[in-house]
Amino acid sequence: MRVPHRAAPRRGRAAPRQGRATPRRERAAPRIRRVIAGGALVVVAGVLWWCLAPAGSPVQLSPASAPVGPVLPGPIPPQPPIELAGWKLVIPLPGDKGDAANISPAILLPPWLVAQPDGTLRFWAPICGVATPNSEHPRTELDSLTNFAAGTSGPQSLSATLAVSQVPDGGDIIVGQIHGADAISSVPFVMLRYSEGELRVVVKDKQSGSESEKIPLLSQLPLGTWFDYALTDNGDGTLTFAAGRIGDSRHVTVPIPEAFRGATVRFQAGDYQQGDPKPTPASCAGEGGLVTFAALRQTTLPRP
Repeated sequence: MRVPHRAAPRRGRAAPRQGRATPRRERAAPRIRRVIAGGALVVVAGVLWWCLAPAGSPVQLSPASAPVGPVLPGPIPPQPPIELAGWKLVIPLPGDKGDAANISPAILLPPWLVAQPDGTLRFWAPICGVATPNSEHPRTELDSLTNFAAGTSGPQSLSATLAVSQVPDGGDIIVGQIHGADAISSVPFVMLRYSEGELRVVVKDKQSGSESEKIPLLSQLPLGTWFDYALTDNGDGTLTFAAGRIGDSRHVTVPIPEAFRGATVRFQAGDYQQGDPKPTPASCAGEGGLVTFAALRQTTLPRP
C-alpha cells in the first residue's frame, strides 16, 4: 500500500547504528534477574509457571499456558531487523511494585517476545497475568522511550507490518497506540484495535471518560493475514491513520481533540490483548493474544 506522504513508509531501514534486536545472552541475563527472582516462581493464581535456571537460561512457559491453535502467518519477504533500541518492554510479570514489569531498554524475553527464524518478532500475552496500573488486561508491549507533544512537535510516525494469529475469547487486541506520557501516562489517546477480522482506530475525545471516535480502516482481515499500518501525528494539529493489505488500503486524517493538543504522548506497539480473565487456572490455559511483527519503526519526519 502507499501511505500518505507524511506517514512513515511501510517498510524501511531501521534506525542506523542502534544494534540488532537480539542482544547477547550475557547482557540480557542481569535484566531478566531483576524482573524474575531465581528459582521457581508461581504467578497469578497458578496459571503462569515460571522458572529461571542458572544465569543466562531463558524463561520457560508451561505447556498449559502456551497459545492454542494459532493461525500463524505465511512467509513474508525479508525485512530489515526490528530495532529494540529506543523502546522499553512491558510484560505480564510482576515488577518491583507488583504491577506489570518494565524492562528498559527492551530485550528479547521468551515466551513474551521471541525472535523467529525469519527475523520476525512474536508477541504473546495471556489473559491471566499481571497488568499495568489502571488496566485489567495483561500485555506484552513495546513503549517508546521518546515522548513528543501532540500536534506541536513536528511530524511523528509509527509504522508496522504485522499479522494477528490468535485473539482472546470474546476480546480483541490493541496492536498500536499513541498513548499519554509523563503526567498523563495512564491515559490512552489513540488505539488501533483488531477484532473479528476488522481493524479500526479509536480516538479518545477527552482525557477522562469513555467518549471517543471510532474509525474503521480494514475489514475481512482473517487471522494470519499480513497487513500494514501507520499512525502519524502530522505536527499541524491533525492525525493521519493508514492501513493496508493486498487489494485493500485506506487512510483518514482527523483533527487532534482539544483535550490532547500539546499533551505529552508516546508510541506503543505490540500485543495488548483485551480478553476477560477467567475464574480458574484451568480456564486460562492457552487463552490470550499472539501477534507477529515483521517490521516496526518510529520516525520523526521532516516538517513540510
